[in-house]
Parts: sequence; structure tokens; C-alpha cells
Amino acid sequence: MSSVTPATADHLAPTTGPAGRPLTETGRAELLDAFNDAVRRPELFGGPAAVVALLDALAAADPDGDPDGDRGTGWTPGTDAPTVSTLLRDSFGDADPPLVASQYGEDAHRRGWLRLDRALADEDLRALLDRALDWSEDGRRLPEVLAEFGDPSVVYGDPAPDAPKTLGYAGEDRRGPVAAFHFGPGGVLYAVRVGENPLGDWGLTPAGRKLFD
Repeated sequence: MSSVTPATADHLAPTTGPAGRPLTETGRAELLDAFNDAVRRPELFGGPAAVVALLDALAAADPDGDPDGDRGTGWTPGTDAPTVSTLLRDSFGDADPPLVASQYGEDAHRRGWLRLDRALADEDLRALLDRALDWSEDGRRLPEVLAEFGDPSVVYGDPAPDAPKTLGYAGEDRRGPVAAFHFGPGGVLYAVRVGENPLGDWGLTPAGRKLFD
């Protein structure tokens, strides 16, 4: 975690320095620090809209960050992320901001902007992806997920054990699949998602299914 604060993050969105000069390496590093802080704790930095603003700034400062090279100099949230979030927002309640942040975080990971706290080895990530949906069919809580799969690559949301959050698991391969575990209040697992994008394979746990009853 960097030393960037919500107050300092507000002025980091511009992608040029004085007199319109390009950002220095220091300025770009500060922008990356601000994004990595904001995507982990969006509620402290102005919500998902602040995360999007920082992604826009990063895209303008680093147009080559798109691995497919087809987004130009602007970052536009993919249509998949809002669609999934909209489907789940009313039911997940307080768990929604971390869910949205996790989808933006995955997009940033594919562009090399997300700093992983832990990158899983290929075999470990594959084993997790193969088991996560079936394993989560039983009622699960945060300590069980951590005991089964280890520390996550990134935590989106308040790290306090009982707070809503999303745990993301990823490897070094920016194009590789990821896994996300979405928790509600009390550390109860609501849903699991695995795959290449936010519309990957979803699995609702018993607690998650109750929200839709």
C-alpha cells in the first residue's frame, strides 16, 4: 500500500505536467499508486467513479497499456462490467462497490496497471479455477476461503473480516483467467466468478441464492 491519501488522489488525474508537458516517470508512478489505492478501497476515494477517472488518466498517460492495442488513448469501461454489476447490485447491497471495483481491477490487470499482492503460480491458479465453483456450493465464509486457497492477489473493499469485500486471485499472465470471491456483511460468501472476463462462469452460494428469493 502506498502513502497516497484520498486528498492527494484528487489532483493526480491530469496526465500532463506544467505547460502541457507529458507526465514524468514520478508523476506516472504517483498515478499508479493512486489507482492501486483507490481500486482497493473505493469507498475512501470517492467510489467507483474515482476509479474510472484514474483509469482514464492512466490510459492517456500510457496508451500502450492495452494488451490488444485497440483502445487508443482513452479508457472506456467495458460494457460487461456494468451489466454484471447491475444484475447483482440490488441483491448484494453493500457488497456492490467492491464488486464493481474488482471488475475495473481486472481490466487494469490486463493492462499491467494493477499491482498484485500475490501472483499465483500457473498450477495453483489452474487448480483454484477448476475447484472454486463446486467447492463454493456449500455455505462458505471468508476464513474458509483463505484457508483453502491462500492469500488473494488483491482485496477490493474494507479488509476488516466482517466487511463486504471481493477477493481476486490472478497470476502473472495478464491475459490469463482470474477468480473473484464476493463477500457480503459478516464475511459470508455470496458468489464466485471464474473466467476471462466479468461475464465468466458465475456461481451463487446458498447465502447468495437466498438474496434472490
